[in-house]
Amino acid sequence: MSHFSRIKTKIRDRTVLTECLRDMGYQVRDRGTIQGYEGVQEVDLVASSGKGYDIGFVSDGEGCLDMVADWWGVRDTDRRAMERVRDRITKIQKEYAVRNVLEQTKNQGFSVVEQTEESDGSVRIVVRRWV
Repeated sequence: MSHFSRIKTKIRDRTVLTECLRDMGYQVRDRGTIQGYEGVQEVDLVASSGKGYDIGFVSDGEGCLDMVADWWGVRDTDRRAMERVRDRITKIQKEYAVRNVLEQTKNQGFSVVEQTEESDGSVRIVVRRWV
């Protein structure tokens, strides 16, 4: 039996998400199905790493794209599987947030002066705009 898990996100921009996933090494395609242990799930966006089950993203009806995957078929313990889910979504959301900030600042006429990753994992972005 397939065990698809749906993880709520705050990801709204599909284009930025697609760019993030590609930069992280995923092959991305619109609409399709992802394979589970004994079933498939229809999704709006498919991200495939070629190293196991694919990850999908589906609209939550409120403008966000939730992450969907079947982690029970992974040969790890339940705890390790859930840690992998958490780690992946955290990396994707972080990359998404950085790209979103950079895109918005560019659209508003700012240019990036400095971008660094802090020791706590946060990203510091310094921008400026000449008036």
